[in-house]
Amino acid sequence: MSTRFWPAGLVISLLCLSLPAQASSDLNPDIEKMCQGLAVINTELGATAAPGSPMGKRMQNELSLSQDQYGALWSLMKLTPTSTCSSLY
Repeated sequence: MSTRFWPAGLVISLLCLSLPAQASSDLNPDIEKMCQGLAVINTELGATAAPGSPMGKRMQNELSLSQDQYGALWSLMKLTPTSTCSSLY
C-alpha cells in the first residue's frame, strides 16, 4: 500500500513511535529556562505572557511567531513537569 493514501496523522504517529523516548528529558531544561523568564513577568511585574495578553502579544512578536505557534509554545511550557512551568499564569 502506498503511503500517499495514509492519513498524515497516522504516518506522523507511526514515525513518532520509532523515535527514541529520551528527547523529552533533554528538552525539559531548555523549556524550564524559557519558563523562568516568563515567571519573572508573573512575579516582578504582576503580568502574564499568556497568549492573547498584551505581554503575550509582545513576546509573540519578539519571537517572530504566529498566534497559533505562540499558543502551542505556551501549551508546551504549561505541560512541562516543572514547578516553574506549571505555575505560569
